[in-house]
Amino acid sequence: MSETALDAYWRFFETFNTRDAYSFSSAMSYPHVRVSWARQPVVLADHEAHALSVSWDAFIRSGWDHTVGADPELIGSSDSKAHISGGWTRFTASDEPILVNRVCYIATRAEGRWGIQSRFGTDPGNEGNEQKRSESDVALECAKGFLQAAENDVDAIGQYTTDEFLVIGVGAVRRVNRGDDPAVKGMREPQLRVVQSGPSSVTANAVDGDHSALIYTVQNDGKWRAKAGSWL
Repeated sequence: MSETALDAYWRFFETFNTRDAYSFSSAMSYPHVRVSWARQPVVLADHEAHALSVSWDAFIRSGWDHTVGADPELIGSSDSKAHISGGWTRFTASDEPILVNRVCYIATRAEGRWGIQSRFGTDPGNEGNEQKRSESDVALECAKGFLQAAENDVDAIGQYTTDEFLVIGVGAVRRVNRGDDPAVKGMREPQLRVVQSGPSSVTANAVDGDHSALIYTVQNDGKWRAKAGSWL
């Protein structure tokens, strides 16, 4: 049976629980990109760089023993990329939950093997801490404006993005400065829905005909702005 993107999702947690940095790093595709609402993106070029960046010390000090992945939703996929809504719960050795978080994962297939290439993080906390609908609507309007500008008015893109916007490709990541043409597929009339949300971030799925995209927006200086995206 051939491997799937969801196999890569579950392997991510299986290898994390080994507490072996090189085993965990084998579950990724590269360059690996972690995107957060709280800090600058982390881009790790290869297996070695990722392994050197990993430590379980803080988790263990918190009482962590193992992590269990949430049941995933496959939002969309192609032959070489998949968008997955998932997340995790950290547990103690006695199976007491420590922390719950929701994450969107971008899996890519390179050289016949699926791995997790990027993670779009939601504010950690308890389930039910979703963004208020009014704020989510503003975030969706930002994502829509970005996609429409990419289609029709590249000069307007800067008003919708953070200082740096990341385009997640298969085996590649592009850093685009605010106002520059991101050279991505725009959408004339995108249909958007919230996939995951928190007080400081909203991940939206956008569809227009045969095209789809995952757009990660964050609150930036009191405004919602797009920080990263992936296209199928």
